[in-house]
Amino acid sequence: MASITAKPLAYSYIRMSTDIQLRGDSLRRQEQSSRAYAEQHGLQLVEDFKLEDIGVSAFKGANVSSGALGRFLDRVKSGSIPKGSFLLVESLDRISRQQIMDAVPVFFDIVKNGINLVTLVDNHVYRAGDTSLADVIYSIVVLGRAYEESKTKSVRIGSAWENKRKNAAHRKLTRVAPAWLSLREDRLSFDLVPERVEIVRQIFKMADAGHGSFTIARRLNQSNEPTFTKSNGWYESYITKILNNRAVLGEFQPHRYDERGDRLPHGDPVPGYFPQIISEDQFLRIRAARRKRLVEGAGRKGPEYRNLFTKIAKCEYCGSPMRFIHKGYPPKGTQTLKCTNSIRKLACDSSGWKYSDFEASFLYFVKEIDLTATLKAAAADSEKVSLEQQIAAVDEKIHELKAKRDKIFELLTEPGSSTGYVKEKLDECEIQIEDQNGNRSHLQEQIDSVAAIPTITAGELLEMIEAIQDLSAPDIYERRAAVANRLRSVVTSLTIAADGTRKKFDKVVKFLEDEQLDPFERDKLLEFIKQSNADAQRYNRSFTVVLADGVSRRIVLNNDDPTDFVAEVHLDKEGKITGTDRGMPIPVDTTFENAFKN
Repeated sequence: MASITAKPLAYSYIRMSTDIQLRGDSLRRQEQSSRAYAEQHGLQLVEDFKLEDIGVSAFKGANVSSGALGRFLDRVKSGSIPKGSFLLVESLDRISRQQIMDAVPVFFDIVKNGINLVTLVDNHVYRAGDTSLADVIYSIVVLGRAYEESKTKSVRIGSAWENKRKNAAHRKLTRVAPAWLSLREDRLSFDLVPERVEIVRQIFKMADAGHGSFTIARRLNQSNEPTFTKSNGWYESYITKILNNRAVLGEFQPHRYDERGDRLPHGDPVPGYFPQIISEDQFLRIRAARRKRLVEGAGRKGPEYRNLFTKIAKCEYCGSPMRFIHKGYPPKGTQTLKCTNSIRKLACDSSGWKYSDFEASFLYFVKEIDLTATLKAAAADSEKVSLEQQIAAVDEKIHELKAKRDKIFELLTEPGSSTGYVKEKLDECEIQIEDQNGNRSHLQEQIDSVAAIPTITAGELLEMIEAIQDLSAPDIYERRAAVANRLRSVVTSLTIAADGTRKKFDKVVKFLEDEQLDPFERDKLLEFIKQSNADAQRYNRSFTVVLADGVSRRIVLNNDDPTDFVAEVHLDKEGKITGTDRGMPIPVDTTFENAFKN
C-alpha cells in the first residue's frame, strides 16, 4: 500500500502598521492571497496559528523583537515548526523595514533555519538552504528600499505634524475632540455641546466636594444622566478619565506611537487649543485631593457618609487607626470609634467612643473647621476657605512642576542629549517653581490677615451639628461629604484617648506590684490614686488635633456632655498657649505636650 505523503505546512504572516489598514481591505486581501497560494501549490495552510502583527511597526523591528514574527522564529529554532515549511508574506517589506544592516539578517534567519519564504505579490520562492546569489541581491535591494521609504515617510509625517502644531491656533490638528466638544466644518474652532458641558461641570463640582469616581458615577446613573458613549450607564473608570483630562483646561496633548504600538505623549501640551470649561484652580485642587486619597486610602462611606474621620483619627495610646464600628442604628444599635489594635486584641485594650458624641465634641470645640462656610455649597462665601483652596491648587502646581523637573533631569542620561537644551528647560522650570512659591507666600499672608472666624452662638453651632447628624435629611451625603473634605484638607493629625489617662494608672499598678509592697498598703495607695484621678476627672475622654496652619487643640471632655469640657488648651500659630484646666488657667510656662499631665 502506497504511503500518503503529508502536505508541507504553510504559515501566513500578516503585518499592518496601523489599524487603518485593518479597517480597509488589506487584511482580507492578504488572507485571500495566502489561501489561494496554498491551494495552488499543494500546501496545508495552518489556520489555528495566527501570525499577525496588527498595528505593529517593522520600521524599528518591533515585529521581530516582541511581535508575532519573532515568536514564529523562536518556534522554528526550537523545532516545533518543521523545516521545509513555508512562510507566506505579501512582500519582503512586511518582514522588516529596518535599516539594511538589521533587515537582511531577519531575511537570512528565516531561510537559514529551513523555512521557505514566499512573497505573494510576485509568487517568488526564496528556497531554504538553496537561496541563489540573485535572490540575495534582490532581497538586499528590496529591504534597503523599504527602509528608505519608511524613513522618508516618518520624516514627512513628523514634519507635517510639527507644522500642524505650529498652526494649531489657526487650524485644528485633528477632528478628534473631547466628548463635550464638536469641531466646526471649517476646522478652525470647536463648538460646546451645552448639555455635556453641564454634566462635566457637575462631575467636577461633586469631585470638589470630596466625592470619589464611584460615587459620582452612581449619582449620575441614579439621575439618569445620558452618557457620552454607547455604554450602559456611567462607569467609575470613565469618571476618572474625565477628571484627569486636561482638555477641560483647554489643553491638547499630542501623542505618538512607539515601536510597540503604544500611544505616548509627544511634545509639550498646546494651551488654548480647546475651549476651557473648568478653572485650573478647581482642576488642581481636585487632583491634589484625589492623589492624597490614593496614598492614604479612601475608606467606605455608606449612603450617609457615616465616618467623617476615616484615615484621620489615630489611637493616642498605640498610634493605630481608629475604626468605625457600625452595629445598627439607635436606639438599639450602636456606632463607635475604637482602636484597631484594641479590636484585634493586639497590645491595646482601650475602650470605644460613641461616634455621635465624638463627632459632636470635635465639631463643637475645633472652631477652625468653620462649619458656617463649610456647609455652604459655594465655599467662596468664606474668604479664608477660598484662600485655602487656592493654596491647595498652588501646591499641586508645584508638585507637577517638580515632577516635570525630575523628568528633565532624566534627559541627561539619554545618549545625544543637549546639555544646553536641558539646562534651558531646567531654568524655565525653576523660575516657574519660584513664581508658584511666591504665589503661595502671598496667599498665606492674605489668610493671616483675614478676620477671625465669624462668631456664632453656641445654640447656632449646635443646630448645625444636629443638621449634620440628621441622617434622614435628603442631602445628608452632600453635607457630610463637604465636612469630611474640609477635615482632610485642614487636619494634620488627630489622636484620641478614649480612656483619658487611665493607661498611666495601669502603669502605676504594674510598678507597685513589681515593688513587692505589703498587699494591704499597696491596695490602699492604689485606691487613693484611683479616687484622686476620678475626682480630678483625669479618666475623662480627650482628643488632640493639629491643624495644617500650625494651630493645635487638646480637649478633655465631660463624659456626660459631649459639648462640655473639663480642660482645654489652645496653641496658636505663634506658639502662644491659652486655656483652662478644671476651671484654672493654664500656667504661662506650660508646654503643649505637658498640658494636663499632672
